Amino acid sequence: MSAPAKASSRWLFGPSPDLLLGCGVGYAALFLLMCAYGSRVRPETASLIPFLTLIFGAPHYGATLLRVYARREDRRAYALFAVYATALLAAAFVAATRSAQLGSLLLTVYLTWSPWHYTGQNYGLAVMFLRRRGIALGPALKRCIYASFVLSYALTFTAMHQVDPTSYAPSIYTGYHMLALGIPHAVASVAILVLVLGYALTLAVAAALLLRRATPRDLAPTALLALTQALWFSIPVVARSWGVLQGVEPFASQYSTYYFFWAAIGHSVQYVWVASYYARSASDFAGLGRYFWKALLAGAAIWTIPPLLFAPHLLGQIPFDAGLGALVASVVNIHHFVLDGAIWKLRDGRIARVLIRSEPLPTSAAPIKAAPRLGWLAALGWGVGAASLGIVLFAQYAQEIGHRAWESGDAERMRLASRRLHWIGRESANVELQLGRLLASRGDARAALLSYRESIEIQPTADAWVALGALFQDAGKLDRAEDALAHAVELAPEQADVAYRAGALALERGDAARAQVLLARAVSLDPDKKLYRVMLDRARAGASD
Repeated sequence: MSAPAKASSRWLFGPSPDLLLGCGVGYAALFLLMCAYGSRVRPETASLIPFLTLIFGAPHYGATLLRVYARREDRRAYALFAVYATALLAAAFVAATRSAQLGSLLLTVYLTWSPWHYTGQNYGLAVMFLRRRGIALGPALKRCIYASFVLSYALTFTAMHQVDPTSYAPSIYTGYHMLALGIPHAVASVAILVLVLGYALTLAVAAALLLRRATPRDLAPTALLALTQALWFSIPVVARSWGVLQGVEPFASQYSTYYFFWAAIGHSVQYVWVASYYARSASDFAGLGRYFWKALLAGAAIWTIPPLLFAPHLLGQIPFDAGLGALVASVVNIHHFVLDGAIWKLRDGRIARVLIRSEPLPTSAAPIKAAPRLGWLAALGWGVGAASLGIVLFAQYAQEIGHRAWESGDAERMRLASRRLHWIGRESANVELQLGRLLASRGDARAALLSYRESIEIQPTADAWVALGALFQDAGKLDRAEDALAHAVELAPEQADVAYRAGALALERGDAARAQVLLARAVSLDPDKKLYRVMLDRARAGASD
């Protein structure tokens, strides 16, 4: 059995906050709610995700920045990661704004590393709670516990990198896509079955060994963390891979993106909880409120400044919702993973002193106050953080207003939302395209033309050129319509409907030879579409005549 431990040393903040925030009871309750009422709750909660991501996600990243950059000795100790790795990632980000392939590679690294990062945190906290309770962990037992978490990640990795990936995360973002390894289905199916058996076996063995050393009450936090790991990854991934429980929302493949964000929020809450406990062990800790506020500002800055500088009208080329946002998420997360891998190790004496033995940091490890001559620099930094937070909140407000305006058909409010997004570097080609379609449906061709052109100026897309072509075609300007559709075909050579539209217009104008080429492409891309074949036959008949 475990050695007796003081009640104060068994928990970080106390049983209720530790179980609810750190061990995943809050997420488990949400998961059960979604299982029972997902179709009712999901539409009502979807709009909360951006706000909750800001409130918990930004401090989650900011806490790491404070941990690495706030103390002079930490900046020196982690210089390899804080300076050189950061500079390398910044250079990769700039290059990826000009390279879809590099951006896709960074996205792949982020999505592949992300579940491992979450898994490592769950495992570390599970071991922390065992050691805080004085439970002896021999090498065999510790390896068994570790193996269960590794196998859980391996399940996710296999599902993520098979042909037609099924996983906990989206594999395609606008502008970039995940470069999956393409593990054949036959190989992936066998691998997942073997991994499931190994996962279940290691969990059972670890549980049996632990129950010989401690009571179920002592093991409850670790068991809940194992459950959290299973709810984030193992169970949903296996259900989606095997096609079972697809009628229950958290397990359904079609809602994987929605629950991916909820798992990220759960991880962020867990991270802020443990980072706050570590931070308050410093001798000059000024309180949880001030710490949370500083972490929020630091996190908001790292998420806001890069997309602001690399907006299309400044240094970049890709709009935020067309790939820049996904690229920022990839690089910010990779940077976070790199720093975290260096600073959170239980074998580190300072980490063990605080998280396992509940002892304060020695005075030498306390944050060193900035010299007076650097006071203005610190004030400038926090000012930038506050401005970044304001920009994020403003962006969320403008996007919500634009979404509601689209649903209600309010063109003026949509135009206002688009203008506001442009002010903060979040201009959207898609918003302008939607606005143009709304105006066109109301017969305001002139205003629709301006919106379509604005959409194309922000980022040329096949959809915008097709919409512009339809507008010209309705106005009888067939030359301009054909030119617009030619641009659409150039941008989307693999879209059958685009080739069909261009071919149908060419046939209408009497250019049967061009129509035949375009309609043949449409048929080859979508051979089951009867209309395409009928129009191709007409084009061939016209060409022979």
